[in-house]
Amino acid sequence: MADPENPLRVFFWVQHLLGTGHLRRALLLAAAIASRGGRVVLASGGPPTGFAPPRGVELLELPPIRSADADFTQLIDARGGPPSPELWAKRRAMLRTAFARFAPHVLVVEHWPFGRRAFTDEVSALLADARTRGAAVVCSVREVLVSKSDPSRFRAMLERARALDRILVHGDPALLPFEASFPFAAELGAKLVHTGYVAPPPGRLAADERSEILVSAGGGAVGAGLCAIALEAARLLVERPWRLITGSMFPPAQLAALMRAAPAHVRIERSRPDLFALIAKAAVSVSQAGYNTVVEALAAGTPMVLVPFETAREDEQLKRARALAVRGLAQLVREKELDPNRLVQAIRAALAAPRPEPASVRLDGAERTTELLAELAGARAG
Repeated sequence: MADPENPLRVFFWVQHLLGTGHLRRALLLAAAIASRGGRVVLASGGPPTGFAPPRGVELLELPPIRSADADFTQLIDARGGPPSPELWAKRRAMLRTAFARFAPHVLVVEHWPFGRRAFTDEVSALLADARTRGAAVVCSVREVLVSKSDPSRFRAMLERARALDRILVHGDPALLPFEASFPFAAELGAKLVHTGYVAPPPGRLAADERSEILVSAGGGAVGAGLCAIALEAARLLVERPWRLITGSMFPPAQLAALMRAAPAHVRIERSRPDLFALIAKAAVSVSQAGYNTVVEALAAGTPMVLVPFETAREDEQLKRARALAVRGLAQLVREKELDPNRLVQAIRAALAAPRPEPASVRLDGAERTTELLAELAGARAG
């Protein structure tokens, strides 16, 4: 893919607000680009996570901004107050300086303009620099958008998206097409490309050990309820070992309480860098239907029980979980229906169901995205 004399250079902007899913997917894409000879600067605007950048990827950590809570109605800085004009200015200056130094062929903005509306000024400054320097501009976005009570919000997204060269949707349209959650997708024409889901490299998956019930709560910011009920469910299903991965953002006091209450056949950990390997070895993966955990279970062929995080403003995970359940790829339990008995029932159903076939869903999103970016950069250079 890469010309050794002029390797593909990609500047990747990503902003996680509550969980870590957006950043994890961006890191997988950056690693795929670097593995084929490209170079990446990944600018992360959320709280530090401790994720190590892959070889060939430079991580630029901006002064962090995050959501105050799961309602996503208020942004706060590292000290818990509203971001000041000076903080916004510092972030823009860091981004533009790094962009000029790196001189990328392609600028990738993650999720914007289909979200991250509060960051429009920041992204617009980068887009202006990209146009001035002749770099292509691409949006990287998951396959499902949150529903909007005001349809004009979708029209505004469309108008901003028209200025981009490509919109890369990381999903399989046979399972969940982008138009199912974005009503103006057809108006984007050939700019919109479904890449397939972004899965980690397969590696060596030890699938012969499948005995464990694995419960993972994503980043952990909103997983306390699932973890507490899973611990009670483990007392009802004692013939298998259980493992709870709470996530790096899980409240420390609640984590300590879970550990004190855990019976002998339950192991509780805050985080594991080898989560994909654990999912691959699990008899059942229980999660909130976040993008990355679902894709990892699909890639490993691990049966899933999905308890999607949902609020009055958030239904992305519910849409994904429903699509998978309809295809027989997961058991769905709504948060409002969740109790220990219902969770055990769903786990037993997942154990009894035919094991999902990884080939039933396209999982080549990282490779396809790398190819598309290289093609786009080559076309711009020509």
